[in-house]
Amino acid sequence: MSDGEHASEFREWVRERTLVVAHEQLVAKGWDRVRVGEIAAEVGVSRPTLYAEFGNKEGIAEALVLAETDRFLLGIQQRLERNLADPQKAIRLATRYTFAEADKSALLRAILTASDEGNDTMLPLLTTRSEPIFHSATQFLIAWFAEHYPGINKAQLVDGVDALVRLVVSNLMFPGPRPQQTPNRVANVALALFGNQLSRPDG
Repeated sequence: MSDGEHASEFREWVRERTLVVAHEQLVAKGWDRVRVGEIAAEVGVSRPTLYAEFGNKEGIAEALVLAETDRFLLGIQQRLERNLADPQKAIRLATRYTFAEADKSALLRAILTASDEGNDTMLPLLTTRSEPIFHSATQFLIAWFAEHYPGINKAQLVDGVDALVRLVVSNLMFPGPRPQQTPNRVANVALALFGNQLSRPDG
């Protein structure tokens, strides 16, 4: 293995380990009390090494949120692909999974709990600086639906997925009076937008 490959593997290990440690510390004490030096010490690297990889503490926070987004998207993909022949069921299961998983997410719960107390600086990553999350989620869903349901109207797909992702995030951040009904309502919106276009080429 070349020196470049060793360096690449080390960087990947540092990144993965840093996110694990940062997640643990966020859940334990809130992001405002997390220090880059403490993360570096537990990972076993220098603080400049983490700065070189993530830029700053905010970069670590953004990487944490995007990693959680990717985890959500993988679960959504699995539920959609298991039910390709029944788009209505697929969308309802994927929506139900999204809200159930969010309810169990230690990271999301830690951010929202801390924000309720008025002392957490990660909240803007889910609100005013949330475009990376929206971009990641919308691009994934647009590509997935365009590939599996090629008859769908592309312009409507782009606008509809963007609106749906924002609707989901809004409901996660600010639950309504009957949150148990939210997954079904969001699924109804999705089916109203796309339901009559979700047919398989071989279906």
